[in-house]
Amino acid sequence: MKQIFHCILKEIADKGLLGADHVFIDSPHGKTGPNKRKFEKKIVRKETRAYEAKLQEELNQDRMDHGKKPFSPDKFEKEEVKEIKQSTTDPESGYYVKDERTKQFAYSFHAAADRYGFILGSIVTPGNVHDSHMLQPLVEKIMEKVKKPLAVAADAAYKTPAITKFLFDQEIQPALPYTRPKTKDGFLRKHDYVYDEYYDCYLCP
Repeated sequence: MKQIFHCILKEIADKGLLGADHVFIDSPHGKTGPNKRKFEKKIVRKETRAYEAKLQEELNQDRMDHGKKPFSPDKFEKEEVKEIKQSTTDPESGYYVKDERTKQFAYSFHAAADRYGFILGSIVTPGNVHDSHMLQPLVEKIMEKVKKPLAVAADAAYKTPAITKFLFDQEIQPALPYTRPKTKDGFLRKHDYVYDEYYDCYLCP
């Protein structure tokens, strides 16, 4: 099926009908058949996010640049676990919670489309996999199979520092919505800190 999909996509591109310079990404959820009350609770290991290894590397590099010892690998290798609900009839699905009324076992269809609505690539995951975890592998798939886009547009679920950095590193313009600061009352906001360019640090007021 994948070969057929990419063959058709190539035909569309060869005819000049593809507009892959600007890519739009979203992930609708598809409800599965299983009864949401038929499940078992399981303790599973939390998935390591794709950017964590890079973050650890940059953290240690920054420490060495400032004359400090790098952290040992043991500091980063603490295994975290979480409790999940697993369907007893469709264990590959994931328990998806949007609000009090929307709780169900589902799958997520992470899809990228061009400006004309043609699907450029997709990844299907259990419904409890967060959208932001899948943008990078989806964009990488498009870069490999189609072309590198000039810009990627996505909703607020994808607005994370790691995603923005990944897109800028690839020289792709991110088009992400503005979100209000989520700082709790009584705490300092980001704009309250002053960046000291000489010492490469932020000063707390």
